[in-house]
Amino acid sequence: MIQRVRSYFLNAFREIFVYHHSSLEFRAKIYALFIASSNEPINQYEDTLEKIAFNIYKERDRADTLLTTIKEYLKSVYTKKHLGEEPLLIEVIQELRMVPRYALKIEPDHLEQLRECTHNQDSKIYQDRLIDFLRQKRSDYEALRR
Repeated sequence: MIQRVRSYFLNAFREIFVYHHSSLEFRAKIYALFIASSNEPINQYEDTLEKIAFNIYKERDRADTLLTTIKEYLKSVYTKKHLGEEPLLIEVIQELRMVPRYALKIEPDHLEQLRECTHNQDSKIYQDRLIDFLRQKRSDYEALRR
């Protein structure tokens, strides 16, 4: 109970209390975009998402904040017309233009783990293309840094 209240509080005020909240939100957008592209329920991705979140962030609060933020974005994608899958992709691209180092937050291996949770073959094909696109964005940034 206390953990849920703490998690809710951190999410409600993440811009103030969460260190580097904008990079966490960028990651959340990537994962939400990937899951939304499948048109399948989030519950089949939850276990894998949890493993990924705890792999990225060793701190429970930060990992929980990432998971909650992903769910918030997915809820927005599914319920609000203005923030669908395509506008979310555009937001990701715009953020990469404004903050190119965010490309290092793209983890193709994590996306491939999530892809394994997808059942629909057409969705898997789209997700493969999304992984390729995001992998290229990361590679482009890494090439610039050399």
